[in-house]
Amino acid sequence: MPLPRALSFFRWQQLSARTTTLLLQGLLWALLAGFYFAWNNRPNFHFDGPVCPLVALQMGFAILLFNSLVYLIIPRWLLQGQHWRALAGGVALLYAFQLWMYAGSRLAEAYLPLAPDLRQLLHTFYVADFWPSLLSPFRQLSMGMHLLAVLLFPVLISFLAYALVVDRRRLALERDHLRLELSYLKSQINPQFLFNTLGSLHQLTRTRDARAPDVVLHLADLMRYTLYETDTERVLLSRELEFLDDYLALERLRHPEVAVSHEVRGAATTQQLAPLLLHPFLERLFAGLNASATAAHISSQVDVQPQEVTLTLTRATAAPLPLTYRLDTSVQAALRRLALQYPGRHTATLTEDGRHVHVHLHIQL
Repeated sequence: MPLPRALSFFRWQQLSARTTTLLLQGLLWALLAGFYFAWNNRPNFHFDGPVCPLVALQMGFAILLFNSLVYLIIPRWLLQGQHWRALAGGVALLYAFQLWMYAGSRLAEAYLPLAPDLRQLLHTFYVADFWPSLLSPFRQLSMGMHLLAVLLFPVLISFLAYALVVDRRRLALERDHLRLELSYLKSQINPQFLFNTLGSLHQLTRTRDARAPDVVLHLADLMRYTLYETDTERVLLSRELEFLDDYLALERLRHPEVAVSHEVRGAATTQQLAPLLLHPFLERLFAGLNASATAAHISSQVDVQPQEVTLTLTRATAAPLPLTYRLDTSVQAALRRLALQYPGRHTATLTEDGRHVHVHLHIQL
């Protein structure tokens, strides 16, 4: 079923770096064990006794090779442009392979009951003429070809594992970048709204306007929501709509000359929405009305469905206003949040002329 696969992928992406590393290496060792047992029991390369000593030697060096490539040679030298150091690391691995197989073969000959044909192979390939061969270029070339034949599979697995590690780190960086960008966009919304409201409150208190206490109460409710309830990725849609109601009540006090209508159709029950996502589109409709002193009408309609929500906003003024709505920083920040949090799941249409602004926003929850 699609849902369990999606959940399993999500959980894989949420694993810690240490857990991911352990799982990758455990999978690698299981694959290598099966590969080496099959490789050392192929029809033209068969021993009379068990091949466990040879498999243990090959797997031991494969572990060293894997960790050297994935965590040192590829990321720190090769991809950093230090090609000579990466080449030196490859040569060092060639000599390390010979030393590993020499020491392991000597120990196996001394302490393990090896089959005669396996004993002969270990002695011929890895023990006899070991020290003179270290200084022979032709012998090293032959050993390099032998190393490639034996360890080609773990080398390919190493590059694949490194690609998975890099991809996981890239996804983690993208998530961190998205989280920081969303926090920055939300921080653009709250201060601007707060400063505008405090400016209006200052004007009301200077004139001893009777509306000032109600403005303070509504502002307290709004700030309680923005400060203490919007730090999560999603909030209840019903709570977000309550916030819009409180905000419009505040704007009615600040702008008694503006006719404001607001309607919610449908039931908001368990639906969830990114916090403070609808508010900027509504709040910026009131921008400029203080200075213009022109008659205006603002209407807001929210249509709620079980899996989607639609916001329709209009503003009509008697006198033309500057065309600033579409280019407003808060509106652009809200559009950017939509693109980040609802990619491919929203449509936003903004039209503006001197006397009218129309906003149609549709979000699939």
